[in-house]
Amino acid sequence: MNVLDYEAVKEHINILNVAYHINLEIIKQNGAEAKVICPFCGYKKLSKQPTMSLNIRSNKYHCFSCGKGGYALGLYAKFMNISNDRALKELLEKECYSLDKSKFEITPVNQLEETEMRDRVYRAFLNMLKLEPSHKKELKDLGFLDSSITEGLYKSVPKNYIKRRLIGSALSRKFNLCGIPGFFQEEDFKWTFSRCDGFFVPVLNEHGLIEGLSIHLDKEFNGNKDIWFSSNNKVNGTGARSWIMKNNITEDSETVVVTDNFLLGNLIKETINSPMIAFQNFTNSYTILSKIENTNIRNILFVIRLPNANQNLDYIINCIFSDLIPLKYNLDIKYISNYKDFFDDKFNETYSLKKVA
Repeated sequence: MNVLDYEAVKEHINILNVAYHINLEIIKQNGAEAKVICPFCGYKKLSKQPTMSLNIRSNKYHCFSCGKGGYALGLYAKFMNISNDRALKELLEKECYSLDKSKFEITPVNQLEETEMRDRVYRAFLNMLKLEPSHKKELKDLGFLDSSITEGLYKSVPKNYIKRRLIGSALSRKFNLCGIPGFFQEEDFKWTFSRCDGFFVPVLNEHGLIEGLSIHLDKEFNGNKDIWFSSNNKVNGTGARSWIMKNNITEDSETVVVTDNFLLGNLIKETINSPMIAFQNFTNSYTILSKIENTNIRNILFVIRLPNANQNLDYIINCIFSDLIPLKYNLDIKYISNYKDFFDDKFNETYSLKKVA
């Protein structure tokens, strides 16, 4: 079942509709407010007092006895002890109607948006964020110039929950966030995005458009230092794809540098402008081969950070090598403990002078 237009769901799956499906009896109704016995605490009491209020206008519920409250979808989910996502699917399989019982259609909306729209949304999004001093220091320690840090649009992921909701709400007034990986709606249908301690790394295509966002984490998670900004399995969310970044690959290219890290890819692109492919967490050679077909490339140099530090990475490299070796490419690996280790002494000296300037 496709992820659905939750604004339409909000309009049509109302609080009385949910009350009907979980067999809540309307004890009394006054205007926009209906009173019911709380399904969580009321039936445990002998008095059977209607302590839960259902507000038809706001689609909210609240029990004045046990304090439970929220929105229509959440009421069904809590009562059935299931997730909101599952609650929506179950309700849509039942009879869902508006107050006047008019027919309506729910249309799928989480198809991945075109690159041009993703680029517009992500640029507006990143312009609303800041880069924390600790993250800027990390980038400078890796070898990035102040100018390249600014141009690269590296921004820290906000840790404050309210700030993330405010940013999501502001973006949703300018753009339709359906189909934009990373963003999703909460129970009150307000747009937001998840917290990950780290900073965003925009992944650009060969035309300079942002395909998606990678997050460089402060600490490894499940053996990975980098993850995609994605909202798969979230309410009205969209999953990211495994995009790759390539640079300066032409028909005449003979050697390509391949790295598992977008930061190193950006540094290579900015400095020596070598034919380059950067990727994140994929386990087959097809994507690499598709980027170098119809070229003269026969030499592939993998530049990998810290040997044996990442078992997932070892698995990825072994899979890729097993595919490429029979094709008679000249393969080599260079392990580095620091990003600057990739470059020769002459380059490092020149680049250091550039940084001073």
